[in-house]
Amino acid sequence: MGTHKNNELLIKSSFEFPCSYIEGKLERRLCVSIIQPNSNQIISELTKKGFRRNYNHMYLPSCRDCNSCIPSRINIKKFVFSKSNKRNIKNNNDLMLIENKKYSENRYSLFRKYCEIRHEKGLMKKMTENEFINFFHKSINQTKIFDLIDSKGVLYGSILLDVLNDGYSAVYSFFNPNLKKRGLGKNIILQTINKLKKENSDFLYIGYWIKESENMKYKSSFNNVEYLTTGTWDSKRL
Repeated sequence: MGTHKNNELLIKSSFEFPCSYIEGKLERRLCVSIIQPNSNQIISELTKKGFRRNYNHMYLPSCRDCNSCIPSRINIKKFVFSKSNKRNIKNNNDLMLIENKKYSENRYSLFRKYCEIRHEKGLMKKMTENEFINFFHKSINQTKIFDLIDSKGVLYGSILLDVLNDGYSAVYSFFNPNLKKRGLGKNIILQTINKLKKENSDFLYIGYWIKESENMKYKSSFNNVEYLTTGTWDSKRL
């Protein structure tokens, strides 16, 4: 793993490893440690530049012969709920998105089920319970956790958000993968958008959009999505 400094931040380059999203491709990342007193500020600035957070570091894909990972964010103030959005909300009107930072075994169990079915080839499915707690509950920066539940408290999904200077970043979300017709992944984002609109937030960063990845297609289905290309955030459809 190589290293170099950039504006006081130590950037490390990872070794290549199998890509989680495009079969047959190798992934390499530039990583920046955020174990610093001003971690919230660092995360906010790096997120604007296309980085994503994982545990206590930020990363940016730096792959040879591939630039498929395109940072994306939803412009909350411009976002308009479409007919399909409203239909999704209506079909899931028995579910509520409730803030809840307290750990529960149910959350980890649902996470494991989600990974085994939706990301069977990914590294996340190997995460132990302690690793999950560190990842989801012991961030050094300011975060929020929301659970998607029904009136009886049954868990349908969860989302972990980083609190940024200009909004929020969806670090990770998961849901019951056996209820495909409900569109739970989309519902979590829609309910999150609704909360952020009430807060008058600017953006919800939703990670990398990858044209070749079936699991990423839902991101481009939202309106007023902006993509970071050639160093500028642009709402042009890709």
